[in-house]
Amino acid sequence: MQVIKRIIISLMVIFAVIALVNWEKITRLHSVITLFNQESIVNNFSNMETAFLTKKIVRAGQVYQFNQASKALPKSFNYRGKTLAVDEFLQRRATTALMVIKNNEISFENYYLGTKKEDKRISWSMAKSFVSVLFGMQVDAGKIDIEQSVGFYLPEMQGSGYENVKVKHVLQMSSGVKWNEDYQDFYSDINEMGRVLAIGGSLDEMTTELKTESEPGKAFQYVSMDTHVIGMIVRRVSGKSLVELLQEKIWNKLGMESDATWITDSQGAAFALGGLNVTTRDYARFGLLLLNNGQWQGEQLVSQEWISAATTAQEDYLKSEKNKLGYGYQIWLPPEAEPGEFFCVGVYGQYIYVNQKANIVIVKNSADKNFQDQHDSKQETIAFFREIVASFE
Repeated sequence: MQVIKRIIISLMVIFAVIALVNWEKITRLHSVITLFNQESIVNNFSNMETAFLTKKIVRAGQVYQFNQASKALPKSFNYRGKTLAVDEFLQRRATTALMVIKNNEISFENYYLGTKKEDKRISWSMAKSFVSVLFGMQVDAGKIDIEQSVGFYLPEMQGSGYENVKVKHVLQMSSGVKWNEDYQDFYSDINEMGRVLAIGGSLDEMTTELKTESEPGKAFQYVSMDTHVIGMIVRRVSGKSLVELLQEKIWNKLGMESDATWITDSQGAAFALGGLNVTTRDYARFGLLLLNNGQWQGEQLVSQEWISAATTAQEDYLKSEKNKLGYGYQIWLPPEAEPGEFFCVGVYGQYIYVNQKANIVIVKNSADKNFQDQHDSKQETIAFFREIVASFE
């Protein structure tokens, strides 16, 4: 009996030591698994550093100040033949922040569900559009030819689904790589990636393990890991991390008012496809950079040619149509988009909408667990934004 007790105690001590050594990983994994729980999702989306490893992007220089010209939101908008109340829409979509910039002035700004102006809100896939701008800067510098293959820049992709894919097709979410983006499937690639972020592992290595499913450059298929690949190319040709480039090329330039953070894997590589944490106002400043075709305070940070290409459907299968979204280079086009109308979007309801003709930027942050419901949340939200544009003329 004493022997058995000693064995049990020894095992308990061993398990306790293992748990203690891996406590940070266990805590992060638990945070990831419970990240979208209804009772905590709003708080989690403003405190992602508690769930993941992050690196800081530090605000620098003089803050770009917005003037104020407050206006009321429209009371309702039309969507698919129905009139929807704006207040009901904002509540149903679990909106946490809404900001409208018209003619470089704050026309509307409000925060919801107990969140504050200072909150650093998770970008999810809006980060892809930041990566697109950083990528465009390297194209402008002559360091990337988008007609080259991924393998030309990343020899470690030999034998993977990316090796012979044109960089342009990766930018366009047309890589043909096999990938499951289903957030509701515990075993999907996108959820497996989340667990890699939580408990350790390399996202770079994960890209080399993906295989081809279809011919590249023929059809749009949303593969979030495509963005990690273009981020790897940016890192390779620049010799700098995405965090360093974002600091140097954007945060040091745009008069951001707050620090930001970027989620990383355990190797320190930025979670390029969705890991930025930024205040709503600073998302709006990035939107102004897009609105002004890459120019900021008289300095061309990224070429107008790149912004134009990134916000234009380059192939017929990428064009926007009635009830169909279009796609450029990591930036979306609304249905039947007019020239200069485009948006960045992240899962669970994150948006930076730009309308150059109306000189408007709209930022919306959310914690919308029902973003995949029958209403088609992206198109519903675009209808709401277009009503704002019409009412603020």
